[in-house]
Amino acid sequence: MNDIPQTFISKYKPFYITDFQASSGFLSVLYTLFKIDELNILFVGDANSGKTSFLYAVIREYYKLDKMASLPENNIMFINNLKEQGINYFRTEMKTFCRSHSSIYGKKKMIIIDDMDGINEQSQQVFRNYIDKYKRNVNFIFTCSNTQKIIESIQSRMHIMHIQSLNDTQIRVIMNKILAEESISITEDAKDHIIKISDNTVRNVINNLEKLHIYGLDTEAPITLEKCKQLCSNISLQQFETYVLSFKDEPIQPIRILYAIHDYGYSVIDILNYFFTFIKLTDLLTEDQKYRIIPIICKYITIFNKIHENAIELALFTNEIRNIIVNR
Repeated sequence: MNDIPQTFISKYKPFYITDFQASSGFLSVLYTLFKIDELNILFVGDANSGKTSFLYAVIREYYKLDKMASLPENNIMFINNLKEQGINYFRTEMKTFCRSHSSIYGKKKMIIIDDMDGINEQSQQVFRNYIDKYKRNVNFIFTCSNTQKIIESIQSRMHIMHIQSLNDTQIRVIMNKILAEESISITEDAKDHIIKISDNTVRNVINNLEKLHIYGLDTEAPITLEKCKQLCSNISLQQFETYVLSFKDEPIQPIRILYAIHDYGYSVIDILNYFFTFIKLTDLLTEDQKYRIIPIICKYITIFNKIHENAIELALFTNEIRNIIVNR
């Protein structure tokens, strides 16, 4: 029986610290903390910067685990859903965990909290007390996006390390590596398009490359920009190009295009969200037109969230867009 093929996300997931494109200075500080076994660290980074993946890489590196090894559950305590369950839910369990010795010789235990900035100040004070009391036996590793939501008494007890989001050049290096390993043939302008639509997020790039890989199994021709636009969006960006260009034709045609997308199974909010992405990428509209259209998109998204969702909103939305596109 053949093994189930891995998804690209699983196949190209970073497992170790060296798999990340961190600076030499960052790595030097981190490995020094490893050496002195002082991993009370607050990792700070934007959404989609890879904080959680890096957190797991630190765990593997510290306990010297290989890729397929399971994490030592007796030695690690993950604290999740604190907002819903409250700190009292974890107090007894956490105290027992901290008081007991590590099951791995020469290694401390770990308490891990992802998104520490989502925890209220009162609960953070409890963790501050535990850091003071058990830091000789336990390493505390937290992540956050906004340090202003972390109390000063925790920040002063942690090594704060900033994880930088990848730039276009770094993402392109990762993309070219995957393209080479998977033998995916793609034109340069299609590569540029993938970078543009992926919001500087490696996960989005990898997901889009997997779509191209599946398509490329049936063809040896390089994947063009046109084909890339069709494949790398749930709603093809070409449909929105047709939508914008159709305002020059009969007045009802743009509405028909959006209704056709809606009839295909997409919700009003899906259409608005993808149209927002299209607006950021297209060259068919001037910057002034984009600036005037975005508040209209936001208005109809608000209507969806606060009042109702009805396909007739697409017609009303189109009428407002027409005034901007036709009356330049």
